[in-house]
This record gives sequence, structure tokens and C-alpha cells, in this order.
Amino acid sequence: MTFGPEEIVTLYGQGQMTLRTAVQRVVAQKLHGLDATIFREAQPSLLDHEQIAKLAAE
Repeated sequence: MTFGPEEIVTLYGQGQMTLRTAVQRVVAQKLHGLDATIFREAQPSLLDHEQIAKLAAE
């Protein structure tokens, strides 16, 4: 799976933003559960907290 940091995604409850910004918000605000869900148009279409943590580590 490849993820473009500038890809436009939707962070649950916070609206559209780049993937980079969404990952930064999840990590900085220590969001969990549904609040830490990122919706994408590409596959996988949902990124949960575990997947977000992996992206943040990269």
C-alpha cells in the first residue's frame, strides 16, 4: 500500500485535510476509537488507529 502525504482525506468529526495533517492531528490530540478514523477514496478506504500509528512512525 502506498499513501501520498498530500492525499485529501476526511478525519472523522474534523473534515477534509491532507493525509499528513490528519495523521498529525490523531497523534498530537491522542485521538482513539471512531475519532481516530481516516476515510480515503483509495483502498484501504478506512484507516484505523493502528494503521495511523504505522504511518506516523514512517
